[in-house]
Amino acid sequence: MEIKIATEEEIKHCYKVMHQSRTDLSEIDFINSISAQIKNGYKVVYVLDNKEIICLTGFIISQKHAWGKHLYIDDFVTNKSVKSSDAAKALLDFMKIYAKQQNCNSIHLDSSVDRAEAHKFYLKENLKIDTYHFSIDLN
Repeated sequence: MEIKIATEEEIKHCYKVMHQSRTDLSEIDFINSISAQIKNGYKVVYVLDNKEIICLTGFIISQKHAWGKHLYIDDFVTNKSVKSSDAAKALLDFMKIYAKQQNCNSIHLDSSVDRAEAHKFYLKENLKIDTYHFSIDLN
């Protein structure tokens, strides 16, 4: 297993796995969205196993009054064909080290309420539920 920060050229190879979570995004919309976000500091990190991307995360480092300097994970996706969470654990461990290296105080992510398996994993990895996230669709 190898963990890499994706170059802009490698982003297109992440689509197959990301699409499992973001089914509404076409490949071109995915690439355009990520490319636009990269200009603001967004990064994608992926786990490669036998030359196949099996797990990935998209994140940004930011600053807020409530959290200070933090790493915010937008997406954390493991290929559905992967039976073990070893890749996910390795990726989350990598993210913890990376966040510390960047002098972040914390890591944050939001997770849809219907992702029970993801929640079990996050709780097992010592992430805690400490807020409710509210939103309103304006479209």
